Amino acid sequence: MSKYRIAVAARKGGVGKTTVSCGLASVLAHQNLRTLVIDLDPQSNAAYVLGVDPIAAGTAELLTGGKPTPLEAAPTLHVLPGGPELGSQRIQSLHPEELAEAIKALDYDAIIFDCPPGNEYLERFGLVAADVGLVITNAHPLAVMGAARVIEILESYRKKGWRGPQRWAFVLSQIDARRSLDKQFAPQLAQRYPETPRFTIHQDTTLSLAAAEQVPLMQYAASSRGATELTSLAQWIADPSRLSEDTNAS
Repeated sequence: MSKYRIAVAARKGGVGKTTVSCGLASVLAHQNLRTLVIDLDPQSNAAYVLGVDPIAAGTAELLTGGKPTPLEAAPTLHVLPGGPELGSQRIQSLHPEELAEAIKALDYDAIIFDCPPGNEYLERFGLVAADVGLVITNAHPLAVMGAARVIEILESYRKKGWRGPQRWAFVLSQIDARRSLDKQFAPQLAQRYPETPRFTIHQDTTLSLAAAEQVPLMQYAASSRGATELTSLAQWIADPSRLSEDTNAS
């Protein structure tokens, strides 16, 4: 069993979820953890961002009993691509615990599940298989609504004693402190969810450029602000006691 199994989810698209997934994966791999990104998105965006073949055999094959070969994006960083087959009836008929069972045979220190936006069924595969949840949202009201739905699922799983994350955090993405809506965002979220840790990933063009160039973040710009903030997130995943007021600052 992998040491870390991390589901990255956001019900609304366009909030930086895949950027966080891939950036965090690059950080963990840079720390010499054998890291695998499992792309649960039919659009296969994580595979594209990390510079591997987005239409190669991947997550759908793993879910249906196959043994696809993870693609190398960097030393110690591998990817199982998503793809349109994830939207097939064959996948829709599977039990939500299939992915949790399938990954038992994989030899990685960390597995990141990049859940798709707007597809609760595929999202469940990642949530059920994970022990840590990262709920991505920006300051847009629809993004906050989507994040609240993910939190409801996580709370329900834990209350019922089902498989799924035992701890989770918000990741406030694409934050620009010059915008009034963004300035108010962290305090409002803290008031609504006072017990849920919050991490801020500020607007950083380096993150977008790394994705556009299809180069893992720590190879592209290891000293960038985004890389530093994602490293703080990785530290919390490894040791939740490291959480501090600075981590929750926006």
